Amino acid sequence: MQKNSSINPRNDSVLLAGSLGRADGVAWCSAFAVVSLFTVVGNLLAVIVFALNRKLRKNSFLLVINMAFADLLLGAVSLPLFIYQLGGNFELWQGEWSSSLEMLYRIVDTVCAQSSIITAAFIAVERFYSIGWPLKHRSIATRRAYYALITLVWIFAVVISSAIIHTLKNQPIHVSIYIWMAYACSLMLIISGCYIGIWRKYKQGGNLLQAQNRRLARNNKQSTKTLLVITLVVLMSWLPLVITNTICVYVPVSHDVLLFVNLLNFSNSFANPVIYSLRIPEFRKALFLSARTTGKPSVARLAVTSTKIQLQVTLRHELKLNELRQEENKDEAFETETELLKLTEH
Repeated sequence: MQKNSSINPRNDSVLLAGSLGRADGVAWCSAFAVVSLFTVVGNLLAVIVFALNRKLRKNSFLLVINMAFADLLLGAVSLPLFIYQLGGNFELWQGEWSSSLEMLYRIVDTVCAQSSIITAAFIAVERFYSIGWPLKHRSIATRRAYYALITLVWIFAVVISSAIIHTLKNQPIHVSIYIWMAYACSLMLIISGCYIGIWRKYKQGGNLLQAQNRRLARNNKQSTKTLLVITLVVLMSWLPLVITNTICVYVPVSHDVLLFVNLLNFSNSFANPVIYSLRIPEFRKALFLSARTTGKPSVARLAVTSTKIQLQVTLRHELKLNELRQEENKDEAFETETELLKLTEH
């Protein structure tokens, strides 16, 4: 199987696993497979819940839905390919790592990973703007504006991914690492700077505490804290990878360390749905409600059908009773008329 020394967006030198045994390969592939499963299930549920629940389709959460979609693609496509290549290098199975698979893995992994971290940066900037200039933010924060932001995220992800892949093919590995490290550090500085500004605003009281609509202010603050947690998790999952890639330029790094930082980086993709459940009450309620109703639609339909049948039977019974009463009344009226006629004749 082809060996790969590329580092982006994950450190693929972990695939050079000759110094580790088959038992280590089984353990690491199993760990990545569990992460892949949790990532797909968690983000698929997140996308479905966000799509079906109107209360969750707030403008500020559209970027979160975009991140969940990117993480879903990572778990469904990129991680299985990563596991396939990793297991092949551990000689757990036989298979050819073709150039087409390599290209598919490169495109999906790089684009989706960049989309996720760029979305985190956009969330940080959007929250900073909403806290610093709430009136201006409210005037421009339309749904169309957020759709434009999401489109911009994917355009940036494709352009940056193309540049990264091109650099990896045409530049020495240490040059590629320097370029990628500068880019990743820039995003992390933007994220950190925005949330430091937000924290200072809250500490000083800021515009939120002076707002006339206290309920709206509390909701905005709660949403900002939730998005802060999501973004910090993204930051903490990427920071070890950036540091490890930098160290790899100068000194050899253990394969276990490389595998661990990649596992940590991928784990961010399934951590977000957990955060949604813990931090967003509406998401938690919608998730539990869907879980309770799953598997029961036939019972519900049977109950509705039974109720309809009972109503129809009751209605028909009432109609028959009315008809019988009408016939009885006609008979009584006829008898009365007959008696009157007899009396008249006499």
